[in-house]
Amino acid sequence: MKKVSILAMILIGLILAINHVEAAPPIVVGVNEVRSGPAKSNGDIYLIGIETAVKEINELGGLLGRPIKIVVEDNQMKPQIGLQKLKKLILKDKCEVIFGGGVPGLAIAKTMPRYKKLYVTVSQALDITGKHFNPYAFRTSFNTILNAKATALYMSKQKRLKKPFMINKDYSYGYDVAKLYEKFIKEASPGTVIAGNAFHPLFNKDFAPYISKIQASDADYVLTGNWGMDGSQLILQGRSLGMKLPIVNFLVCDPASLRTMPGSEAVGSIGVETFMPGIGTPETEKFENEFYKRSGGYWPVAQTWLGYQSMMMYASAVEKAGSLDTKKVIKAFEGLEWQGPNGTVIMRAKDHQAIAPMVIGQVVKKTKYFDFPYTKPIDIIPVDQLVYKPEEFGWKPYKEK
Repeated sequence: MKKVSILAMILIGLILAINHVEAAPPIVVGVNEVRSGPAKSNGDIYLIGIETAVKEINELGGLLGRPIKIVVEDNQMKPQIGLQKLKKLILKDKCEVIFGGGVPGLAIAKTMPRYKKLYVTVSQALDITGKHFNPYAFRTSFNTILNAKATALYMSKQKRLKKPFMINKDYSYGYDVAKLYEKFIKEASPGTVIAGNAFHPLFNKDFAPYISKIQASDADYVLTGNWGMDGSQLILQGRSLGMKLPIVNFLVCDPASLRTMPGSEAVGSIGVETFMPGIGTPETEKFENEFYKRSGGYWPVAQTWLGYQSMMMYASAVEKAGSLDTKKVIKAFEGLEWQGPNGTVIMRAKDHQAIAPMVIGQVVKKTKYFDFPYTKPIDIIPVDQLVYKPEEFGWKPYKEK
């Protein structure tokens, strides 16, 4: 009888706790991402990661005992529209924090001191944690410095590959990729010679002229930071025109791009992430399977993973602060150590840049995760080989205006 009574009390307690969380006013978070146009898939998979993290947090009792509610706005990959949506999310929807990335990332980050709210971003714009650093912006993903350095360290071990041809999008991120990769590969492998360097418009449809330049050079591999359709089209058109060189693409791990290829065109391509399925430890396998179930059938890959990590790191900072007060959360976020499935992620206090181990992956024909070729982990670059001084890349302390 006593056992029944104790069990009943536990069940009642759980029901009351759930009802309490559901009855509490929600914490509103905003997602300012691309939701239309040719880059829509990037926003889609990022949002899945955010939603999966929120579902997990809410299932475990919410954040500070309150459920999280998501409000989503489409920035159309245009900075001005992104800023309009930002204003709406903060002033009308009363969001405590804004998540997002992409092309509008820097413009949004620079605007956050006006609103005194946090922006948690996966944007690759270096200036967010560099010369335009401000205390309201945190990058929870790798940046181009970390990506270039990790890739260069791996490629420096490939003794037969010493002449990259670099091809990138014609905007700030593409120029950062080219400049930083050249710096790090020459440091790690002094005998490297840059065989060529080209830049093309965003969402380019005809890569033939660029592929001709690559084939006319003496390059022995291609280096790119192309994402989305520009990443897949470079591979597809390159292979169809007889370009057989290995392709090293910082962001090849995006399943939305790999899915568009009808055959094995991407097989052999190299990419880098802070996490990808298939690492094979008990911790990573447990995480992958739980994520898959909770998300409704998605694996924690590329932007999906980064969305999840962003929300979980923010929630950890809020719990550490014990408050939603922006200043308290900033203080708690700085120096935060979040235990991810692949090791500890450190939020560096000085520039608000997350530092984590980087996983090198190579596209193979078959994995258990997808019915098309996808990346398999082949190496991990530890944190101690990736740390850098922010001042060397334009970081400046913030001065309140």
